[in-house]
Amino acid sequence: MRADYLILGNSAAGVSAAEAIRATDSCGSIVIASPEPHRVYGRPLISYLLEGKTSLERIGYKNADFYERLNIEPFLGPGYDAMRLDANAHRATFSNGTEIEYGRCLIATGSIPFTPPIEGLDEAQNVTPFLTLDNALKAQELADRARAAAHAEGRESRAIVIGAGLIGLKAAEAISHSVDRVMVLELAPRILPAVLDAEGARLLRGMLARHGIECRPGVSAQKILVDGGTAHGALLTDGTEEPCDFIVAAVGVRPNTAFAVEAGATQGRGLVCGPDLQTSLPDVYAAGDVVQVRDALDGTERPLALWPNAVRQGMIAGRHMANDPLAPVFDGSFAVNAVDFFEASLLTAGLINPPDNAEGVTCDVRIDEAAGTYAKFVVRDGKLAGYILLNRPDNAGIYTWLIEHETQLDTIDPALFDSAPLNCDFDKTMRWERLHAGYPADRNEKGFLVKRECPSAS
Repeated sequence: MRADYLILGNSAAGVSAAEAIRATDSCGSIVIASPEPHRVYGRPLISYLLEGKTSLERIGYKNADFYERLNIEPFLGPGYDAMRLDANAHRATFSNGTEIEYGRCLIATGSIPFTPPIEGLDEAQNVTPFLTLDNALKAQELADRARAAAHAEGRESRAIVIGAGLIGLKAAEAISHSVDRVMVLELAPRILPAVLDAEGARLLRGMLARHGIECRPGVSAQKILVDGGTAHGALLTDGTEEPCDFIVAAVGVRPNTAFAVEAGATQGRGLVCGPDLQTSLPDVYAAGDVVQVRDALDGTERPLALWPNAVRQGMIAGRHMANDPLAPVFDGSFAVNAVDFFEASLLTAGLINPPDNAEGVTCDVRIDEAAGTYAKFVVRDGKLAGYILLNRPDNAGIYTWLIEHETQLDTIDPALFDSAPLNCDFDKTMRWERLHAGYPADRNEKGFLVKRECPSAS
């Protein structure tokens, strides 16, 4: 079989690329291949599915006719793991033996769970990661089974979650609706170590505790206690034992790129790509969690496993694959997170944990224990570089805009960080940019083709 465009992966990056390709090339054949049997769905929604906040019907990311409408041939289900890539022959081979020749290929295979070297973890059948829809459905099955068995014995059902990152805490929240006790283990000294600072982590930990989720930072599992293929507890690094009915392993993820690296693709912490998102292999592109991204704020290179980033990269890669002459380039990004835990909302962006005594960096912290709110603004060289907003969602989009545009804070009203700003709080140039964001630069307000210039700041 041959396809003009072969997309490996059926999530945010892959479908975004397919849409971008089809918008430019209405005739080229597109194949999407993925080992997951489901049509594309919103991966961040799997925890909400277990909480009853959404349904299998509503979790879909695109309409049911997505593949048919865009004339995409989907190869979905077990057996469609990409195993080999022959860049010279332009051929991909899958785990079921299927071979597909391609004109151009996109690697959008996402992340795979990192399995920590914990004795007994691989032996137990009642252990699951929490990355895919099938993982979530298994977690729900384990939770239901644990509750029924425990209550029949006249005791509480118990679960252990290993890892207190975003995935681990969302898993803990999801299963807490079906399990009496949930303990979250985290080797780092605080929960959400990549997303929160110490103070924000302390506040959120207290909020989770009120919902029956006990977080133990600085402690992890050193051995899983297994009997007959079933985990019944864990020996912790502090020497204590914690009983459980099942375990969710959410220590972390890594790019799913082994087959690409074997084919000769250059990889650092992820696949190394040019600004058009082409890898070092001819006619092979990459997007999403597999790509090494330059952090626009600190210059580090690492994967940025975030849904909006995957969508943007997929769009850019797809347009370049289809030879769109106006295709934009990808020149870096920075982390932006928006998540909720029960009644608590958390938004973070950019630089949130600057090194102590970093030159030109100050932190403005605002905390209200009674209201359960916390805000932290990181300022570098007079510009907003990052923020944490716990139960204080107002203005988050504006703060992100200020980071993106490297806006000098002395040009705006300081009240911006205390109350909802109005456009009048910005100078004339910034008002123009805010009000006309996304408007065609070559058209005036009436839609006539003219060269639009931003007015002077006078």
